[in-house]
Amino acid sequence: MLGDRNLRGMIEKAFDRLYDDLSIKIDKTNNDRIHALEASLCTRLAYYERRDSIAPDNNSKISILLGNGLRHALSNIKGEYRVDNLTLEVNADMIIADEFVVRFEVVSQLPEIPHPRHLLYLNACLFAFNKNDGFLIYMDAEGKTAEFSVTKNNRMFEETIRRARVLSALLKENKVPIVEPSDLCLRCKYYERCFAREKIKSSSGDILADIFGKLSGK
Repeated sequence: MLGDRNLRGMIEKAFDRLYDDLSIKIDKTNNDRIHALEASLCTRLAYYERRDSIAPDNNSKISILLGNGLRHALSNIKGEYRVDNLTLEVNADMIIADEFVVRFEVVSQLPEIPHPRHLLYLNACLFAFNKNDGFLIYMDAEGKTAEFSVTKNNRMFEETIRRARVLSALLKENKVPIVEPSDLCLRCKYYERCFAREKIKSSSGDILADIFGKLSGK
């Protein structure tokens, strides 16, 4: 305590305000406007974020702040692509020489190949800004980087638009999307809404002994 004030509470409130200021703004009330971030992520996660969201924990906030703080210091250019009544929104970190779109991703470990969701997102930026080439740059906490070049791809963009249409339709119908199992599920805050999990009361050693005992005919 600092006098009558709760110092920890004051810090947390300031932290939350910074998080809100730096977060990419998505109009969650307009189902015809879908951000490319939503279309490139798990559709169910994007649905829950709009309909029944869970506040991120502090670790998630810090991770998001690192990435969005970097983008805030850059151009963070907004763009959109319209298809019939659907509008796909994007935010590009930089456009170099009016030719190349750049997207940064802050990660704990540099990847050997780019993640599909990052490729989908950067490709959507290329269409929104009518550019042919872009760069996806991964950066870790030590400042090391891994760079990948991306060329405009029609089939990838068609998939992004398809996913955006599906999310838009399900939001309008208030229908929860199907589960899309991936390694990202393990760190997802909505894990328990998608997968039932119960702790096994007996020890794993007893279970393994029982299984191998049956396999050996004992």
